[in-house]
Amino acid sequence: MDLLVCYLLQLAILCISLPLVFHIYKHKSSSTKLPPGSKGWPVVGEGLAYAMATKSGDPAKFITDRMSMYSPDMFRTSLLGENVAVFCGVSGNKFLFSSENKYVSTWWPRAVPQIMHFNSDQKSFDNEETSEQRAAVVEFCKPEALRRYMSFMDTMAKEHLQRDWSPYKEVNVFPLTKKYIFALFCQLFINCKDSEQYLTRWESSFRVMSAGIVSLPINLPSTAFSRAVKAGKFIHEELLEIIRH
Repeated sequence: MDLLVCYLLQLAILCISLPLVFHIYKHKSSSTKLPPGSKGWPVVGEGLAYAMATKSGDPAKFITDRMSMYSPDMFRTSLLGENVAVFCGVSGNKFLFSSENKYVSTWWPRAVPQIMHFNSDQKSFDNEETSEQRAAVVEFCKPEALRRYMSFMDTMAKEHLQRDWSPYKEVNVFPLTKKYIFALFCQLFINCKDSEQYLTRWESSFRVMSAGIVSLPINLPSTAFSRAVKAGKFIHEELLEIIRH
């Protein structure tokens, strides 16, 4: 009898507590000024919806659906274990790119530094580092640089088409395009003459890393994230060896 009374008392406390917690959480959420939207499921967020849209070949549908539901300018969601605000309209993107290091700052999702094996576990950059990165990208995209690389890129594209496209009646465009871009990266950015050798050694590791970056950052054996961390370590060590050489 005492056990039954104790059980009923605990059940009554639970029934009273849950509505109270829900009321406090709802009041707190409504008092915070946030963009319209939804964080989806606990932990997972809206990652599954984004993954399904990507798998169907139309990842933009994830964005357009929420633009129609919430706002054409901005909405909030939860992806890759992070709460994020997505800017969609012209004015929102203008604000984003004109306010860097003033109202917004560059940052990485928590999975990226671990997979890429950055020297620092910081998720954001200081002003100097961001400026250096932007300057490096601009240098590669200058008309002078593009003219210097254009003939080389054209030659590689012709060789790629003759070797991997022309002999076959049917080709899978997406993986072959990735193969060409990867070979181009090996040649232009790290100056690897034998790009086929590195392509064979790195292709599977980069594929595992890509899958891990868009997965939940749960570092347990056999998870996509755990495999991506190992693959990232392999690529990191390979690049360091090339730099030393």
